[in-house]
Amino acid sequence: MKNKNYITKYLIIILPLLFINLNAQDQADPVEETTATEEVESIEAAAEEVEVAEEADEVEELVVKEELGFSIGAAPSIGLVSGATFTNVPVGATLVITTPYGFKLGPLDFTISAAFGGYQGEHDGNAFNPTVMGVGGNLTLASFVFAEGHAGIVGEGTGIRGFAGVSLEYLMKKGLGLPVNILVGGEGFISTDMAGVGNSSGWGGLGVRLDYDF
Repeated sequence: MKNKNYITKYLIIILPLLFINLNAQDQADPVEETTATEEVESIEAAAEEVEVAEEADEVEELVVKEELGFSIGAAPSIGLVSGATFTNVPVGATLVITTPYGFKLGPLDFTISAAFGGYQGEHDGNAFNPTVMGVGGNLTLASFVFAEGHAGIVGEGTGIRGFAGVSLEYLMKKGLGLPVNILVGGEGFISTDMAGVGNSSGWGGLGVRLDYDF
């Protein structure tokens, strides 16, 4: 009889403990834990995709900015000859802005550009500083041979600026991967009224220009 009482008491103690343990296991369902982990991983993956997409947009925007097609170049003048108006050959530099606008003329590429320059010289023994302003374009063959012309104001009258020679674009950009180009050739300036007294004149020499793309 005592044994039955012990068994009864034992069951009264053990059964609630077993029930509590099973209930705790049900609450910590491993399937639910796995689902929660998968949801966290899914959120992290989505965040990474958004970040990658934003970086891709930034790269695309950067590429668009790099491909605007404009360039600016500085061409110092190394004068060799000049007309009778000048006591000596003017020295100075021309700034050329090249646009991406243009068209093809057979095998030639034509692009619109503008030139602005300032030079120092002498006229009849007095200091004379002619300026250059013109609009024109560039003709390029196979990214190597080029001819450039601008019509506008040279000195005090209407005139033209010409520049022709070779371009090192293939070497500088494709060979070395640089955003610059060097042009070397002959440069000349002619005006219908260089000093404002009705005297047509001009000068010329060696031109070297460094262009930077932006």
